[in-house]
Amino acid sequence: MNDQDINLLLFWAKTTHDPEQYPRAFHPLLCHLIDVATVTFALWQHVLPHAMKQRIARCLGLTMEDAGLLVAWIAGLHDLGKASPPFTHRPTTQNIHQLYDGTRFAKTREPEPAKKAPHGYVTASELPEILRHDFAFPPALAQQISVMIGGHHGVFPRTENINSIQDSVDYRGGEKWIEARRLLAVELARRFAIQPLAHSITEPKLDNATTMVFAGLVSVADWIGSNSTFFPCAVNDQTQPFTLDLADYKIQSEQQAITALTELGWMNWAEPDEPRTFSALFADIKTPHPLQQAAMELAPTLTMPGIVVVEAPMGEGKTETAMFLADHWNATLKQRGIYFALPTQATSNQMFGRVQKFLRQRFDDANVLLQLLHGHAALSAEFQTLLKDGNQLHTMQLQGIHCDDCDSACTPSVVAAEWFTARKRGLLAPFGVGTVDQALLGILKTRHVFVRLFGLANKTVIIDEVHAYDAYMSVLLERLLEWLAALGSPVILLSATLPEQRRDALVRAYQKGLGVTQSKNDEAAYPRIAWATEAEQGALHLQTSAQNTRTLFLQHLDTDITQLGEALQTVLRDGGCAAVICNTVKRAQEVYEALQPFFPDNADDGQPELDLLHARFLFKDRAAREFRSLLRFGKQDGKVTDRDNCEQTVKRPHRAVLVATQIIEQSLDLDFDLMVSEHAPTDLLLQRSGRLHRHQRANRPSLLAQPTMWVVANDPADKLNFGVSSFVYDEHVLLRSHLSIRDKTQIEIPGEVSGLIEFVYDDRACSDETMRTRWDETADKLKQKRADKQAKALGSLLWPPHAADFFEHFNLQLEEDNPEFHKTLQASTRDDDAPSLQVVVLRHDERQRVQVKHFGEARWLLERSVNLASRSIVSQLIAQGAEPAWKEVALLRHHRLIPLDEADQCVLGNYQLRLDQNCGIVITKTQEEN
Repeated sequence: MNDQDINLLLFWAKTTHDPEQYPRAFHPLLCHLIDVATVTFALWQHVLPHAMKQRIARCLGLTMEDAGLLVAWIAGLHDLGKASPPFTHRPTTQNIHQLYDGTRFAKTREPEPAKKAPHGYVTASELPEILRHDFAFPPALAQQISVMIGGHHGVFPRTENINSIQDSVDYRGGEKWIEARRLLAVELARRFAIQPLAHSITEPKLDNATTMVFAGLVSVADWIGSNSTFFPCAVNDQTQPFTLDLADYKIQSEQQAITALTELGWMNWAEPDEPRTFSALFADIKTPHPLQQAAMELAPTLTMPGIVVVEAPMGEGKTETAMFLADHWNATLKQRGIYFALPTQATSNQMFGRVQKFLRQRFDDANVLLQLLHGHAALSAEFQTLLKDGNQLHTMQLQGIHCDDCDSACTPSVVAAEWFTARKRGLLAPFGVGTVDQALLGILKTRHVFVRLFGLANKTVIIDEVHAYDAYMSVLLERLLEWLAALGSPVILLSATLPEQRRDALVRAYQKGLGVTQSKNDEAAYPRIAWATEAEQGALHLQTSAQNTRTLFLQHLDTDITQLGEALQTVLRDGGCAAVICNTVKRAQEVYEALQPFFPDNADDGQPELDLLHARFLFKDRAAREFRSLLRFGKQDGKVTDRDNCEQTVKRPHRAVLVATQIIEQSLDLDFDLMVSEHAPTDLLLQRSGRLHRHQRANRPSLLAQPTMWVVANDPADKLNFGVSSFVYDEHVLLRSHLSIRDKTQIEIPGEVSGLIEFVYDDRACSDETMRTRWDETADKLKQKRADKQAKALGSLLWPPHAADFFEHFNLQLEEDNPEFHKTLQASTRDDDAPSLQVVVLRHDERQRVQVKHFGEARWLLERSVNLASRSIVSQLIAQGAEPAWKEVALLRHHRLIPLDEADQCVLGNYQLRLDQNCGIVITKTQEEN
């Protein structure tokens, strides 16, 4: 096993988590290397999709069978650097230093602290020579693999890091240490039948994207292989001479690898066999929409990864189209999994149920793992039910229970797994629904970013509401598309409509990732479906369903939006449901209070005739109001699932008014008879109008028989004074939007949509002499603002997938979610002008419930959280520091506490916060700021 002077089992990898019971226990390094290698091989055999294995094998120039063993061995070598003086003699492990007394590895001088020579960096420094000398690896590949696995703790070592190791004997040790590391690698190779590769590999090379996938696999295998529940310390008593039969240990490790993967939820994932027809996937859709028909015709031509951009009005079946194309791609390319990326947590929650239903029908004879990915996923009763079902299923799998042996509880089902709820792990699940931020974090310079890319690789990614992203997020999205293309991940983008420049930029970004020469998309009128692969690109104009071909009537009101009570009362005198959409929370609260005298009663459904919905309610209250809105304004006779996972039938009130912010313009299936909106960008006005006469109804009030939107000037005295809306939307975009519709009393949908959008967003000059000066001034400001946002975004991004010297520019180690770090050190997926912070607001009689002893208490506190965006308030709360009781609670560690007095108020600097039952968190200035 080793040379006569070196017992390889002396080198340790980890110590026990129970030092009182086992004060002298440790896990030999060689055992840990075997553990991680066996986990990697189990992942290769049972989990990784065929396309991913084929990709890695092709880069290594091996068959998939041989590549699997080699990949497992390489992954096992990740901790080779632990056989070095800084790690072996760490001051925190004095209890095992006696192992080295009287050996060639006894401490002769105080070694440099391990943090100065991270063991991963020692691996990167010392492994290349072993790979070249003992295993005939080509020099470039040996170096690349060593740096890759040397970064398994989240950051790839740079040349300067490696040089510092090689320049210090205190870091790498002398000849005896070099020989020990070589023997460890050779012994591990013996256990996995690894032979020198000189005759089987010809100029192998890992491209950057494959390197990231490989690195992600190594880190994940290390996380699992380091779990002491499955891989406990193999040595429990250092005082006795110890030996270990490594052949037996490897067999035991292989069994534990399967046990770990099963219990953690990795095993028995469903994967598509053959492509299914649209009717097989959606049996309840008897007559597919024109868009869906076009997708059926397009699908057989998509024989390689590519991008599809769908632009169509709401109600055309974009979601089902995306699901169909994703499933077809996965089956055709032998890939596995879909990630649905939505703009908000609320829209993610709405989509989660639809995806669950789709997966149950698609994989009716297999188990499917589905995760909900966002900061409040723990509050979803639907998701918690899947976690409970998953725990039960995995327990039965471990016990070998089959469906013939038990009740229906173990029949194939859609489930979730607790292991994947941890930060960084969510995208590893085969199917996921969550915010787009989760995917965008995959291209920001954070620790373990390659784990997220590993999760996205060879998975179809669906990104909804693409038009909702600003200049900052658009830069991130383009880099994400570039990486997804390089990873072999198909992408489907969904939007009500996109400016031509944005659509072309997104397609070009994906093509760049494919290594394809950028070219302009084929032209096709809106609504359209466009696509691009390595081999071809095209676009197709779509017919619109009859119910979505309509005239939108506009009325321009020269009045303050808070003065609409009498007009709304008049138009709703025979009944009807109206939405009033405001651009800020404060404005929505003001409008709600102004309308209360006109709608003071309850409606016939027992709920308030006047209601309010915005993002500054405590989470539990916002969720209740969202549910109430869906239950009142949803699809006729439709079903809505409440937070207790119980279905209720939609009941529309005779008369009701919902005052809301922009949160109802995205993905919530609501239908109103009348819509009132503050002035906003034209594309968003059209998006909002999609909630107007959305469903077919035979009994709309006669006064509201035509779909009509009232557009209210922000300043009745000056239509071009956009007020606080110019802090929400760019002034130039608001100006062009005003000019695009000021003379219109109706808009033909979809015929006029594309022209209106291009008027607002293209690079034309102003044709109105009276507006030219303001047009040019605001255009210059917008250009500079976009340039600033783009520069800020570029500074946080991973380099492109085809960049040279990628490792040298890899990672700034940006913080993902810690508000205490300066903005420049945070991995921000959104560039909010005002900093935001998650806070927990407790009333006076709730303040004693700050302590967290179990998940239920953390969940109770999270229910009372809200996101605040105010520079002054946020800065004070950050300075206040985190609640000590929450620092070790993952759900709450970056939240701040706001305790209220007996009047449900508190003062923070120059602001007063008040928790109002009807209005949510109300913020008012107590005095002017300096």
